[in-house]
Amino acid sequence: MQIELKQLGKTYDGEDWAVRDLSLRIPSGSIFGLIGPNGAGKSTTLRMVATVMDPSEGEIVYDGRGGGEGRSLRTTELRRRIGFLGDGNPLYKQMTPVEYLRFFGQCFGIEGAPLERAIEQTLVTFDLRGKADTPAGSLSKGMRQRLLIARCLLHEPSLLILDEPADGLDPRGRSDLRRVLDRVRADGITVIISSHILRELDDLCDQVAIVQRGRLVVGGEVADIIDRFEVGRFVYELRLLEGLEAARAVLARHRVLIEREGESDGLPLLAIQVQGGEAMMADVLADLVSAGARVVTASRVRSRLEDVYDRVSEDQVN
Repeated sequence: MQIELKQLGKTYDGEDWAVRDLSLRIPSGSIFGLIGPNGAGKSTTLRMVATVMDPSEGEIVYDGRGGGEGRSLRTTELRRRIGFLGDGNPLYKQMTPVEYLRFFGQCFGIEGAPLERAIEQTLVTFDLRGKADTPAGSLSKGMRQRLLIARCLLHEPSLLILDEPADGLDPRGRSDLRRVLDRVRADGITVIISSHILRELDDLCDQVAIVQRGRLVVGGEVADIIDRFEVGRFVYELRLLEGLEAARAVLARHRVLIEREGESDGLPLLAIQVQGGEAMMADVLADLVSAGARVVTASRVRSRLEDVYDRVSEDQVN
């Protein structure tokens, strides 16, 4: 599903605007990231796109068809093409995954054998078959999040909207979420996802939009935005078993900036900026090893989207 927002706006009291003059084009089959601080208007925008909330002004166009304004936006046909996981969506803890999916499948008008087949396929797709009869309240947070997203996809929508789906997930849960979204992308479903964990979006999204105070600051394809703001550096943390002085010499020879020095678990730690990306980092690591520096870990700690965000963001809410 292709989505176009045309000068979209929302006010709750007629004076202050949560979203104002927001225009975006989201290609069909893409993963689109909506970035901004709390209160920037992300959730309000997603609710309007999901038809849960009416815009105060502007229009949302779905596959070339205008939804219009007011109640005409809330059509059964359109809503059946949308899967929406908003902030605080319910997970009935006493229900098992099978019962939960069956309940929401019936809400979408799926009955009988087609519903049971959809439930079985969804459980397999989201690796929940082994927990099919376990109360949802007993599942791990990552599994509960998978179940919530599974519910959004049970009726085979064309558009999946996720509001901060990685919030509160541990690294395993975030990894599971990425795998789920990769599957969704492969099925050609359009995904709109909001997040404040920018490194999760860096290599996932095709396009992003940064919003501040309800207005668009910058938007477009991720690669184009990074090129536009000339973000060519990566920030890494190096933990060393030994060879700190040799490491400093190698980094100086490569003109790598040391942002910070410290300790991590009793070992020396260097936070460094590397120009030229991963290829340059590979060369630096090879030289560190040759010089006798024993590197225990080398982890990237800030993404290029975070660098862009730092440059354009006021980090202010409405």
